[in-house]
Amino acid sequence: MKTGILMVVTTLALTLSAPAASAEPALTLAKPTGDRPVGTTALYLKDTSRPDPWVSTVPYRELMVSLFYPAVPAPGPKKQFMSEAEAKAVFDEAGIEGIPPSVMTTVRTDAVVDARPAGRGLPAVVLSPGFKRPRAELTSLSEDLASHGYLVVLVDHTYENVATTFPDGRVTGCAACGSYHPEFWQKLQRGRAKDVSFVLDSLTHSKWAPLLDSSRIGMAGHSVGGTSTVNAMVTDPRIKAGIDMDGTQSDPLLAPGLDRPFLFFGRQSLYAPGTGVESGTWDADWKQLKGWKRWLTVAGMAHPSFTDIGLVGEQLGLGFGATTPAVRGQAITAAYVRAFFDQHLRGKPQPLLDQPSTQYPEVAFARTSTPYLPTPTGDRPVGSTAVYLKDTSRPDPWVPSVPYRELMVSLFYPAASAKGPKTQYLTPAESAALLSGSGLDVPSDTLAKMVTNSVADARPSGRRLPLVVLSPGYTKPRATLSALAEDLASHGYVVALIGHTYENTGQSFPDGHFAGCASCEVPHQSAFWQKLELGRAKDVSFVLDSLTRSQAGLIDPERIGMAGHSMGGAGTIPAMVADSRIKAGINIDGQTELPLTAPGLARPFMFVNHEQVPKCAPGNVEWERDYAQMTGWKRWVEVAGTQHASFTDVGLVGDEFGVDIGAKGTAVRAQEITRGYVNAFFDQHLRGEARPVLDQPGYPEVSFCR
Repeated sequence: MKTGILMVVTTLALTLSAPAASAEPALTLAKPTGDRPVGTTALYLKDTSRPDPWVSTVPYRELMVSLFYPAVPAPGPKKQFMSEAEAKAVFDEAGIEGIPPSVMTTVRTDAVVDARPAGRGLPAVVLSPGFKRPRAELTSLSEDLASHGYLVVLVDHTYENVATTFPDGRVTGCAACGSYHPEFWQKLQRGRAKDVSFVLDSLTHSKWAPLLDSSRIGMAGHSVGGTSTVNAMVTDPRIKAGIDMDGTQSDPLLAPGLDRPFLFFGRQSLYAPGTGVESGTWDADWKQLKGWKRWLTVAGMAHPSFTDIGLVGEQLGLGFGATTPAVRGQAITAAYVRAFFDQHLRGKPQPLLDQPSTQYPEVAFARTSTPYLPTPTGDRPVGSTAVYLKDTSRPDPWVPSVPYRELMVSLFYPAASAKGPKTQYLTPAESAALLSGSGLDVPSDTLAKMVTNSVADARPSGRRLPLVVLSPGYTKPRATLSALAEDLASHGYVVALIGHTYENTGQSFPDGHFAGCASCEVPHQSAFWQKLELGRAKDVSFVLDSLTRSQAGLIDPERIGMAGHSMGGAGTIPAMVADSRIKAGINIDGQTELPLTAPGLARPFMFVNHEQVPKCAPGNVEWERDYAQMTGWKRWVEVAGTQHASFTDVGLVGDEFGVDIGAKGTAVRAQEITRGYVNAFFDQHLRGEARPVLDQPGYPEVSFCR
């Protein structure tokens, strides 16, 4: 079933008993948010090169188009939202009674009819409405884009909506309405692509041509208008970027795919990956999109929420099943559509498209082609810098020909300002090494372009701050704990994130040389893992020696903690045994090979593991062994819905790319829980601030196993 397209019919039909609307207050569209007056004009176009696809007796294709554009300020009549005949057809098709169709003729708009255009060579956006819907449903979006300097080309696809009014007074109905099967939807989408190309041809040879910059054309549509955007882009290279708003894809995008920017933007209830009943159609096309791409879902929206049908319908007392108010839905739609075209037609980077925004919490980033780290939860800006350290007291344990141990450390800290260039996530060489063999069909430098939240080499803020050392999992570069490091820094910690040379896929050094995973060539038996743990303990002590000297004013040497993931977590116990400066430690899902022996460990320690079946299942012999030797404060925490990678940036990036890591919950949620417990643990044991979440589980996914 074409759920995304037909849902509006169902929701309207459910409101047959809606009360009649009063004449006051007047119905209104969303106010344009730009600073330019808006003009509009209607164009009649006739394509004599092809017969109408729905009425074979008509030997041509005729279309009505509304242009919206920045205008010279001047008084004049405002555009009529809908004619009474169009409104009656909409109401009749939906079975709405008790509301006079004439009310739709009084809806207030902002565009002045036939106003004189202002500007030349404008970026253009073609808009295509949903099936059965007249072009009027996208008026607010059209006016908003025009108020920001766009030429908007709003197309009515004749015989595909309940009513199109022509200059000679004719009103055509929906000849295409009737039997709906896959071939029908394919014909519909492909026909709309032809309509759009014809409209662009016509504009470039009309008096309106000076308004249009033919090198900057985008397209967006609602419902089948959104699905048709893919078809139009495939067949017409003039369209540089496109958006599908809440439209179910039924004409699959085939190889070689599409290499221009594309945005999926729809209801969370229908298009959330894996759970939305129509998400599979987006997933199939997602794999064929080779350029910049995003898959965003909006909570609380219904199908009409993206259009003026939802906006005006709510004012009339009609219910569509949305929990997000229509005014809010329209504001969200306008903001993201405008940001997309500002970035891809105007070349203006838009942070709104980089990661979820606190301004629009309803919008979730389901998938992305350029991964991001979640925003830190603390109230302090974060800075970071790369530190090169060289331990000449020992040879490298994995490459004996190197007579010293060299390390890279990423230092995160509270910053004096949030302004400045953001830190690169990985170098291109590190990105290529980590992605090699991953199976991801992405450019090798993808993770070098990744967005971080920390300002590169920012000036630190604060003195004698608690320090947390973080150690990543085996084969993982230090950057894979950046989300946790940035969050701790935003709460007032200095964080030393260690890159253990020759123990990860690859590490770049300031002089340009690159170290691969030499330890990967060694047989991985018990002795290997014990050597790894002991070596990491030496790395940590050397880093502490170095940082407590070089960052003496910034770091409080009496308040040092350590946490790690996987092998980094396993290495935390031997590091604490060897170095009494480490006052508290966390092992996040790391298998311990080196036994903790008497007299054990009297300092605070916490184990965190991924979901076991059954919950808190016995069987982790090594943790049970070490837990028994701990005589201080201790916890054993399990997080339901997680897998090993869920606690790190690997899980986050995997979710953003659509890679299934086997977790039931999202990596964003796992990161939220990880951040919450790690911060609480160090707040309590390095700052002396009691945290109730450590006394009883503070999240429904969390269980205390011990």
